[in-house]
Amino acid sequence: MIGKWHIVALAALGGMLAHSLHFSILLVILVWLSLLYYTRRIRLPLLLLSSIASLLFFGNSILGQKIPPQLPLNEPIQLTSAISDLSETKERIQFTAEDPSGSASIQVTYFKQEEQEAVSGLSAGSQCVIKGSLVQPDPATNPGQFNFQHYLRQQGIYYEIELQDLEDISCAGTSQFGQLLKARTAFLHKTDKILDPHTAAWVQAMIAGEDSNLDEETVELFNRWSLSHILAISGMHIALFSAILFFLLTKLQILTIEKTYWFLFVFLAVYPVFAGGEPSVWRSALMVMLIMLLMRFRIKLPIIDSISIVFILLLVLDPHYLYHIGFQFSFLVSLALLLSARLYTGSFISALLETSLLSQLVILPLQVSQFYFLNPLSVLMNLFAILFYTFIAIPLLLLISILLYPLPHFAALIGEGFRFLNELVIRFIQWIDGVAFYPWVTGELPIGISLVYFLVLILFCSAWEEGRRRKALWYGALLTSIPLTAVLLPYTSSTGYVTMLDIGQGDAFVIELPYRRGVYLIDAAGSIGMDFQPTDKNFDQVIKPYLYERGIVKVDGIFASHADHDHIGSIGKLTEEFHVEWVRTSVYFDRSKASQWHSDTKIIPWRAGEMLRLSGWEIQLLAPLRDKKDLNKNSLVMYTMLGGKSWLFTGDIGKEEEKEIIRRYPSMQADILKVGHHGSNTSTDLAFLLQLKPETALVSAGRNNRYGHPSPEVVDSLLQQNIRIWRTDTDGAVVYAFSGKTGTFSPFLP
Repeated sequence: MIGKWHIVALAALGGMLAHSLHFSILLVILVWLSLLYYTRRIRLPLLLLSSIASLLFFGNSILGQKIPPQLPLNEPIQLTSAISDLSETKERIQFTAEDPSGSASIQVTYFKQEEQEAVSGLSAGSQCVIKGSLVQPDPATNPGQFNFQHYLRQQGIYYEIELQDLEDISCAGTSQFGQLLKARTAFLHKTDKILDPHTAAWVQAMIAGEDSNLDEETVELFNRWSLSHILAISGMHIALFSAILFFLLTKLQILTIEKTYWFLFVFLAVYPVFAGGEPSVWRSALMVMLIMLLMRFRIKLPIIDSISIVFILLLVLDPHYLYHIGFQFSFLVSLALLLSARLYTGSFISALLETSLLSQLVILPLQVSQFYFLNPLSVLMNLFAILFYTFIAIPLLLLISILLYPLPHFAALIGEGFRFLNELVIRFIQWIDGVAFYPWVTGELPIGISLVYFLVLILFCSAWEEGRRRKALWYGALLTSIPLTAVLLPYTSSTGYVTMLDIGQGDAFVIELPYRRGVYLIDAAGSIGMDFQPTDKNFDQVIKPYLYERGIVKVDGIFASHADHDHIGSIGKLTEEFHVEWVRTSVYFDRSKASQWHSDTKIIPWRAGEMLRLSGWEIQLLAPLRDKKDLNKNSLVMYTMLGGKSWLFTGDIGKEEEKEIIRRYPSMQADILKVGHHGSNTSTDLAFLLQLKPETALVSAGRNNRYGHPSPEVVDSLLQQNIRIWRTDTDGAVVYAFSGKTGTFSPFLP
């Protein structure tokens, strides 16, 4: 069995993937094991153990899958449950409870009021009585959008409760884990009290695994440069903590070497709980603990066996770990570095650069699947950042944490030094970001391309290890070109798309012409926050992820129908982050509304009656004919042909404008009508429908919006004319995919 545990791990992984993806994976695994046995590469005991592991993990995935009960939504309920996964920050308290049947988890959140103390008796393992209303987590309703519902369901969480008042919860009892988490909460409060906010946030993130207080701009910056692993406790942190503690305890003769080993063993057993329980922390801690046990009892076991055993153990403890991106990154990088250990034969800096390069290469498909882009220069940035955070930042933060209780003033003084150095580093990264951030936006990476990528990566590492530098260079060039294949695919496709994004109460249409001849938007709604102030939520969570998912970095033009925020609120961010050549507006458009648009983007007034001829597309402006001194009435009304269908986009015009259009164009018809003003009863006159004779109507409206859009009156009119209605509030994003003169509509939501 020694040296073969990775076969058991792969068999177990195959069993789980067979349930998640396709049953045929299980058959492939069993055939593979049989071939290994037939060719005498494994013996009968290993064949049996691996086969049993594959079948057990496959069966556990089916039998262990929770079928959530149908619980009443948006109705007051009361439940009694032990709580777990308790997390507390300055802003909120969050934990997990179980429904009465125990078949589904519920995420409970309470947002604190200013200077509010913790809930009395609340700790992990407490038995709590909770009052509130159940809601289901929001699913993704657009391509590329983060699917919060899917994310929670992978953890077995199917419902949410937001507590409105502390009187809605009462708790009693605790557990040993609860005591440890109380210590964690006390540690977080201590850092807030003693340290400056910048240092406190970094100590909380790098020592206690609580990253909610990190500056959002810094988190985004680190994501852009593939440095997010630095912000999470990982194997690097665990190894460094263990080495520093071992050095201090032995060199200062606080403990003997023997007792230091046992102290570290206990420390590593409890620290992952203190650090938030992330899979990457458990992996690192269990790896070190296993290695220490093997050394203590003088058992020789290859590192590949150790990591395989830890992999199996973690999936036995919690199969949901498999879907955790930190778990995937952690094991994939660790496995790659172990298998390629013989590559690192040069100097320390050379080995560090090679390690950074391989780490980035091996996680690239996973990274692209999450963010839809890669940053070629991130390897060099990682080299710089890893040196600083490994040898300066993390030791300083650990020292600050150790001194926090016995010498708080000294800890605060060191914290000031850390803040000075860290802010310098962050400013340097920001400067590099401003002058050298050139991401490759690949879009969604097809699984076939990912498999080819990993095959070439193996050939690259093999050639490098064998010293065949010229061949390795050739494989490296091929490896670099593979992601570019995904970038170039849209330019070879004869399929075009018209997508009505689910933007809430607003409009945003994306038009992608075949062979990527052009990408255009008709409106790009902004969003409004709880304080009724404009926010970038729609851009950050819907528009940008969709464009990235489609591999779009350049927008040829935007048609701004009129100057309402629910139509143009995201155009400023689009012109800032994408290469937008022009924005076309009515000649009556208020230019002051464009003050935040990027100066490089041309604003082109457009007059009614003009035909715009673009590469592979024509679109005609029908209205406004004159200035009506009203934003909605001055909306652009555009007529075009796409996918063999005639389209009419109407902005927010009313019935008066509709009548003017059919009087001016008495023979005009439209196969597809973008219903005016989100389905308000001020638009969509019956005479308008009778002349146009549309077969399809598109309605962009927010769920449960306060205006009641679309109006039942409008819906009835459309249905009476046998018009198929697609609506964002029920269908999510709606995509019309076309090739030549044929196309089909499909909703994002089932």
